[in-house]
Amino acid sequence: MTTIAVATADKPVRISKEDRVALAAIDVATALPGKWTVGRGRDRDQVADVVCLATGVSVGFKPVPGPGAWRYRLVPGDLPRELDDAWLWYRRDPFPVATFAVGAPATEVAAHIHQRLIPAFHQWLDRAQTALRERLQAQTRQCKAQREIADQLESAFPQAPQPARIYFMSGDLVSITLTMAVDDALTRIPALAQALRAEDATTAAPSTSTETQETT
Repeated sequence: MTTIAVATADKPVRISKEDRVALAAIDVATALPGKWTVGRGRDRDQVADVVCLATGVSVGFKPVPGPGAWRYRLVPGDLPRELDDAWLWYRRDPFPVATFAVGAPATEVAAHIHQRLIPAFHQWLDRAQTALRERLQAQTRQCKAQREIADQLESAFPQAPQPARIYFMSGDLVSITLTMAVDDALTRIPALAQALRAEDATTAAPSTSTETQETT
């Protein structure tokens, strides 16, 4: 009896969906204007990505799960880490996603990337940078206003046992909590009422040695 060994190289290689999508990325990179390189993808669900050597813009190739025709989806990136909190793409605006069948003409995929996906990515990136800049400016104004209010309150109530607590709420609202001795609070009620434009100022004798006056 003769035994014949079959070499591994002689067995047919099985091509998976991921393999076909990764091969499609090579054809797409060739069809894109400019010089592009092909990688293994940035995230676990991407099997390939193409990166522009001139701009650094990258587009990931993500296989679409499920039975039926083999398809893949394009995902732009990478997003700068500092823009994570300001990123609006997935929450408010339509994602210019196109799902392509494996074997779709590379020129069609490249045209979508060049004409729609990359411009939209830059547009949303600009929005995120603007949102981040506005948020930082608002935080700077808020901190400056809080310091000014705290300094004025400290000079107005030098004998206060505790510093004023200031909370900035939504919009332009601010909550200020002052803690002072009862006698000092009774003396300052008319001035506080006038400052708050209150029509009536009522007092009640507390059972403790201090009284907290909170204004919003």
